[in-house]
Amino acid sequence: MPTAWNHPEGARLAAPPGAGARPSRAAVPDARVARLSPHSRGARARRVQDTTARNRAYARSLGWGHHLPALRRALNSRRTQWDWAALGDETMKWQAAQGISPADGDIGATTWPLLRTAAGVAKDPAVSFQLPASGPGFRASGRPAHRFGRPETGRALLAVAAAWSRAHPKGPVLDIRDLSRSGGGPLPGHVSHRLGFDVDIRPVKSNGRQGPLSWRQPGYSRALTQELVDLLRGNQVLPVHAIFFNDPEVRGVRPLKGHDNHLHVRFAPHAPTPRGPEPPALEVAAAPRLGILTAQGKAPYRFTAEDLEWTARFVIGESGGRDDADSHAVIWAMFNRYALLTRPYYRTFNAFLRAYSTPLQPVLKSWGASRRNMNRPDYVRTGGTFGPPAPPGIPRGQRRAYLDLQQRPWSQLPASARSVATRALGGAIANPIGNATEFGSTYVYFHDANHRYPNPEEWRRFTDKYAASMSWQWIGPVQGLDQNKNTFFVQRRLAGLPVPAVRVQAA
Repeated sequence: MPTAWNHPEGARLAAPPGAGARPSRAAVPDARVARLSPHSRGARARRVQDTTARNRAYARSLGWGHHLPALRRALNSRRTQWDWAALGDETMKWQAAQGISPADGDIGATTWPLLRTAAGVAKDPAVSFQLPASGPGFRASGRPAHRFGRPETGRALLAVAAAWSRAHPKGPVLDIRDLSRSGGGPLPGHVSHRLGFDVDIRPVKSNGRQGPLSWRQPGYSRALTQELVDLLRGNQVLPVHAIFFNDPEVRGVRPLKGHDNHLHVRFAPHAPTPRGPEPPALEVAAAPRLGILTAQGKAPYRFTAEDLEWTARFVIGESGGRDDADSHAVIWAMFNRYALLTRPYYRTFNAFLRAYSTPLQPVLKSWGASRRNMNRPDYVRTGGTFGPPAPPGIPRGQRRAYLDLQQRPWSQLPASARSVATRALGGAIANPIGNATEFGSTYVYFHDANHRYPNPEEWRRFTDKYAASMSWQWIGPVQGLDQNKNTFFVQRRLAGLPVPAVRVQAA
């Protein structure tokens, strides 16, 4: 991590005070700071130095030092001079604006996952809930691609809309516009709406209709709009950080340029424990009925809630979290491998997944995987290097995206991943791969060896040769399964078993 920053026009900015270099102009105290007492100025200087030291460490450990231009644009696109002190100040302002607590200027484990999404560095799979086109008390008139938010944001909106519907059964309904895009990040036409916590709602008309409306126009209902603001502020699902709207007579809002014709609602990033009756749920609250994994000659194994959660994470890491044939196949490969080969070594299915799956390992076990990932911006080095037979100098670590995935709670995993995991462990997904216990992308392996991708015939020959070298058998083409993504193999010692040898019995 360099000690100096690059100005967008190429000029070099010095390191912050305390780093042995002259302060840049951006670090010189402004008039307000100059009026502080010597004691206060000293306290501020110490705070800046402490924040700088922490952010230098976070830049290395979390990997965001490689994304400084994108972070600066997200924090303040108009600022042209940056150093570490400026970074801490702008981060503190951004945290306060987003409702992140504490607003301390640190780009640490709490702020970095949100800031990298806002900067467009990485998508956040938690921004996965798509608001329906309509429902009790509301209609969604924005573009479908702009109706994505976090599950808790969706629950809050549906709770508010349901309360509105009870109060106004004959209408009008709420007119909800843009939230965020799937995965978050910059949204065309908006400066914010990047994290899945923001939503635009039109003010309420007095004639019961929907459509564009300014608070200055005839037909605007201040009373109904105030009622909407009160419902938003009083919802029991997710606290509201701010509501921007320019009618000066409406309580509970802040003025902001460009907000005459809509309320911009920003929910706070972290929901507290619900403060009253449970809000309307987006999904069935009852615990799913999980099945029993069986194999010929083996003791049955009953799946647990922890198995379910780690299976959903596994699907996200290995096949993108989609509910499709590829996800079904990789889950069944794990069922087969655990039931037929590895259960004596792992007491639970989730312990096996966490040991076997690269995205679920806290520290990568394979030096080959580490070598492929070590130059990625989000590779977090955990200390030490691999010994022989690995080439020297390959650092141990794991990608930050996978470390975050391992910590993400069930409620924040994409609905598609939760659905496929629930159905698979409940016995509702058929086995598409027979007794296969191994998978990998021979399409990618060919590229690694030849620096180009194969044509279909080359891929077929390479796949057969690879299987023979591993004493495996390729399962052959399977209708609907794209084995360029993951190719599936059966160990020769299992080839004589009946097919399928493993089943999931519904509870």
